[in-house]
Amino acid sequence: MDRRLLRITGWSALATVLLVAVFFLFLDRPIATLAHGLRGGALLALAQFISLVADHDWFNVWLCVGLLTGGALALGRGLTPGVRALLFVCVAVALTMMLGDTLKWCLGRYRPVMHFDHDLYGFSWFAAKGKMHSFPSGHTFRIFSAMTALALVWPRARVLLLGFAVLVGVSRVVVTCHYPSDIIAGAFVGVFCALWVGSITGWGKPAFLSKT
Repeated sequence: MDRRLLRITGWSALATVLLVAVFFLFLDRPIATLAHGLRGGALLALAQFISLVADHDWFNVWLCVGLLTGGALALGRGLTPGVRALLFVCVAVALTMMLGDTLKWCLGRYRPVMHFDHDLYGFSWFAAKGKMHSFPSGHTFRIFSAMTALALVWPRARVLLLGFAVLVGVSRVVVTCHYPSDIIAGAFVGVFCALWVGSITGWGKPAFLSKT
């Protein structure tokens, strides 16, 4: 096990928990109310468009295509660097989605619409309805996992890739599908799932973990 990554994960998890707690107690509802006031504007339309990039169905499609393509290429050409990169990104995202979706179901947080329409705020454990699957944000952990994995295999573009992931996360707050703390938690899940898959497989190990 990579002790350096384990240490970084632990400290980052602690920071994430503290940040989520602060937003949950003091900032989530005011920010969601502010976003709710943007309904019908151009900013909302833009945010809805950006959100489509990390849609669950789209990710399922490209994951299937990527895994099938990567598997076929691996059988035909072997595990070339390009094939390893493709499979790494797909596996990282797939595992992130499995973990993230499980957390969403177990924690069962009410979405902002439940606060606006029914004055419900907080968690409803093991919820079956989508309106109670707010934490962590699925769009956010999907896009952060994908962009982190891509950044590991294409480090020169890491600022652009992760910046785009942040943009998608923010869009989920603007469209009032999530609270900011959902985004923070989703980003943590996405980033560290990708980092751990990269470290364990060796196909996308971060450069900072190779230092002595």
